[in-house]
Amino acid sequence: MNLYLGDLMNLKSSTDIVEYIRNIYVGVEDIYIPALISEGNYIRDLEADFYLKLIIKHKEIPIKKTWLLDNLQYSLPTEYSLNELDKEQLSELFTHNLIVYRNHKNSSVYQVNPLMTTSEAYQEHGVKNLRYVEAYFSEEYLQNKGDLVLEYTKKEKDEYLNILKNFLKEFIIYKKDEKWGNSYELIAEFEYRNKNHNAIQDNYKNTNEGYIEYSHSEKHGLYLRGSIKVPFEYSISNKRAIKVIDLGSKHVREHNPENYNGDTEEGFIAFSSDVINILKQDYFFYDIQMIEKENPDNTVLVDYMENKVVFWEAEYNKLSIRLKNKIDDYNIIPNIEKESIISKAMASMQLEASWNWDKELEPDKKLAYLIKSQMFEKAVDMNMNFLYPQNINQLKGFILQIEKLTSITLEQFNVNAKEVQLLIDIRADKEIESMESEKITDLYLKYCYAIGRILEGGN
Repeated sequence: MNLYLGDLMNLKSSTDIVEYIRNIYVGVEDIYIPALISEGNYIRDLEADFYLKLIIKHKEIPIKKTWLLDNLQYSLPTEYSLNELDKEQLSELFTHNLIVYRNHKNSSVYQVNPLMTTSEAYQEHGVKNLRYVEAYFSEEYLQNKGDLVLEYTKKEKDEYLNILKNFLKEFIIYKKDEKWGNSYELIAEFEYRNKNHNAIQDNYKNTNEGYIEYSHSEKHGLYLRGSIKVPFEYSISNKRAIKVIDLGSKHVREHNPENYNGDTEEGFIAFSSDVINILKQDYFFYDIQMIEKENPDNTVLVDYMENKVVFWEAEYNKLSIRLKNKIDDYNIIPNIEKESIISKAMASMQLEASWNWDKELEPDKKLAYLIKSQMFEKAVDMNMNFLYPQNINQLKGFILQIEKLTSITLEQFNVNAKEVQLLIDIRADKEIESMESEKITDLYLKYCYAIGRILEGGN
């Protein structure tokens, strides 16, 4: 089933067809827009086809003809002397196909024009299915891979190639009446042929917004080819539908997506503890940091407590959109009259700028701090996290990991002590009476304190 040909066959004028094509790019909420469309078969059974490709041109170059560039063409300029260029030759230097061919193992594969792929945010991962270059783009602080630059779909003989809008905004003018430093506009070059389409009203007037060629004959049917400007709609706002507790006023305010350093304003964004199960898929939790599993150099300050998780707004803004989409529904507003928003250690580090902030860490986070400084690589190889155990089995798993990591066993403590014996029984998987979560947490914290004392050189 064609996505576009069916609609085109029902249109009655050249103006209608041009507007239909332009509207493909109006109000697009998806993160991709069509960069190349190839539908139908004019020679065989369908006797109709529709082809569209995007090009970019400098805003000062007028559209005085159609089909400004050959399909998928990319080459170095060949002008011998720049001083002798006329306006038409000059315009060719500032007009480029968005999608071009690359030669790969004697096959032609689609790729983004190489002139647009020099940014460090663009990363190629090879050729996908011998059809297109698999590349990713991310300008976010914490997003290891990013989003696919090109989405390729093939339905029988029809082909569709969509391009990531976030990638295009680096080059294309996308907000009217504001100067963003971009000089290029999007142009859709299209060709629609249909042997069975009746003659249409040729009422489109060629202007600098677009140029078309139209003909109709009994033998060949309708032929329409054009180059038209299409809008590039991209919202620069990344404001999230979450509530922030302002650091200064302690009042709730809206999210500020531009806050990345806290220099002008800062606030706290709190979530229920349910988000830990989401976050721990991508991060390790150590002291008051989340450490990205795929790239441990990427860290985020965070307070994770029994009943909530709290980010500074600037730290939350570093998270990937994918992760924000998963956790935003768990946004809460803590009762700041009855409970502290952040831990003593976080306040000591960030608000008091104390060198001794680690002294304020709770026992489990203090142990995490010590292990991070002494044996972090070994710990993460074991996939070790420092999170409150939710049941006896999780506490047992944590004990076994600590003993394997540190070689400190429970038998090194006073085995006559009731709580040490209880931990030994838990480790041995003995039958234990039902235990409330508060008791499990208390045991966990006491165990972390005891291990931490030994690692610090205490008794």
